[in-house]
Amino acid sequence: MKCPHCGGSIGLFSRQLNRFGKVKTCPHCGSSIRLFVSFKVAAILLVPAVVLSLLLKPVFVSFGLSGSLAIGLTTGLLVMLAMRLRAA
Repeated sequence: MKCPHCGGSIGLFSRQLNRFGKVKTCPHCGSSIRLFVSFKVAAILLVPAVVLSLLLKPVFVSFGLSGSLAIGLTTGLLVMLAMRLRAA
């Protein structure tokens, strides 16, 4: 992800983004940023996520796992890919 202020790259699992609280700081410029879910990106990724969960469900069931686990994992992946940064 890119900082909306300086354009510096910030990892999704970085220490700065995984702190408690709504407002976080950019490690490069020190400006305040906020993490949010972009519904536009989530809507675009919805169809591939449904197809992926339908393809993974029989694989999970054949290994003796619940089919709902495949749906949950693809939903989590969808939300992670739809995360964006904006100025706070």
